[in-house]
Amino acid sequence: MKPLVAVSVWKRELPTHWDPRTPLYSLAEHYVEALRRAGAVVLLLAHPDPEDAGQVLDTVDGLVLTGGADIDPQAYGARNEGLSRDTNPRADASEMALARAACERRVPTLGICRGMQVLNVALGGTMRQHVTTAQGPPRPEPPDFDAVKTHGHDITLVAGSRLAGMYHRTQRAVNSYHHQALDRVADGLRVTARAADGVVEAVEHTGGWDCIGVQWHPEKTLDGSDDVLFTGFVAGLRPAPVAAAAHA
Repeated sequence: MKPLVAVSVWKRELPTHWDPRTPLYSLAEHYVEALRRAGAVVLLLAHPDPEDAGQVLDTVDGLVLTGGADIDPQAYGARNEGLSRDTNPRADASEMALARAACERRVPTLGICRGMQVLNVALGGTMRQHVTTAQGPPRPEPPDFDAVKTHGHDITLVAGSRLAGMYHRTQRAVNSYHHQALDRVADGLRVTARAADGVVEAVEHTGGWDCIGVQWHPEKTLDGSDDVLFTGFVAGLRPAPVAAAAHA
C-alpha cells in the first residue's frame, strides 16, 4: 500500500462563475504532484477544527504543512507591526493543532515555508515579521512573476543532518518565496540550514519525531533537484498493513 499523506491547504478569495470573490480552499498542484512522484497518496485538509486534529492524524501516515500567508503575531505573543499580511487566526489554530498532535503521535511531518513557521510557533518559537538584507540581488515581488521564479540564494546545510543526507551535500541554492523568518527557534527543534545572512532555512526535531521544516519551496524547484526531499520523506512513512492484518 502507498502511504497516505495529509496536506494542508489555504483559504483564498478567487473568481468563479458564482462570485468574483468566492472563498475557496486551494493548493498549488506542485505539492500534490511532488508527493505523488514520491509514491504517496494525497489527502487535502481544509482547516479542520483544532479539537479534531488528533482524529485526522490517526487516519494518515504523514503530514505536510504547506505555504500560505503570515502567521498572526498574537500566536507567538507579539503584536502585528504592520508587516504580517493576510493573517488568518482560524487557519493558524487549525495548523498548529495539527503540528502539536503530530508531535504527540509521532506522525512524520514535513513543513514547507509557512509550514516550517507553523511548526516553530506551535512548539513555542517566535517569528521575525520581515526580513531585509543588503546581501545579494534585490528581492523581486509580484507582479514580476518571472523574476520571482528565478530568484534564489545559497544556503549551508549542517553536515550529519538528515537533510544533508538526503541531498548528499552541504551547499545548495534554493528559491526565495518568503519575507518572514524564524526568530527564536522552539525547544525540540535544531537549525540544520541557514542562508548567508543567518536566516534559518531548515529545522529538524531533536527527539524521536520524524519532522523536517524548510523555508524554501522545494515543490516549485524547476530542475527537479528537490524531489529528493519528498522521496526521502515518503520513504520514511510506513502505512499500516491493513490487508495483512485482515488475514491474520
